[in-house]
Amino acid sequence: MTMYYPEVFAKYNLLDHPFYLAWNEGKLSKEQLSLYAVQYGSFIQLISQGWEVANEESIALEEEQHYILWQKFSRSLHTEQQNITLAAVDQLVSSTNENYKIYAAALGTLYAFEAQQPGTATSKLAGLQKHYGNWNVDETYFRIHENDIAEPALLEKKINALSTEQRIIAADACEATCKSLWNSLSAIYEYAG
Repeated sequence: MTMYYPEVFAKYNLLDHPFYLAWNEGKLSKEQLSLYAVQYGSFIQLISQGWEVANEESIALEEEQHYILWQKFSRSLHTEQQNITLAAVDQLVSSTNENYKIYAAALGTLYAFEAQQPGTATSKLAGLQKHYGNWNVDETYFRIHENDIAEPALLEKKINALSTEQRIIAADACEATCKSLWNSLSAIYEYAG
């Protein structure tokens, strides 16, 4: 699946998460997808900042546009501004912001998400088309990410250029972020279930 941290991605493979499995089986309600769109969006909004820390301004600008596409996805589910606080999502956002203060940790955090995104985007797009087509959900965000392998490859190159100590920081940040992404999906699934 990925070149770096295979044991981490095996342990926290988002495609194996019960929320994404239910998505692909057509078992989620519109309320569950709406909650996901709003809650997970608070993390998606941070991706551009990570790319700024990684000194990739053009990708950061692109990611700002991708967040707009995420908002379109969210609005297409007729989400209202929800005053729901999920501790796991707050932890994901907080730890991401902390990791962005250190270059190596920012790389690891981005990699945790970007390395899995082509697979998750492909899977979610297929699920939307197969099971939720009558909801008229905006699929653009997922379509543009289903074959996006350039960003994880760039992150691998940057991680490879780090010192041994910095690689450990990146690896720790990647694992912590993978765990936080997993826990956030669990919290969303449990709350809306």
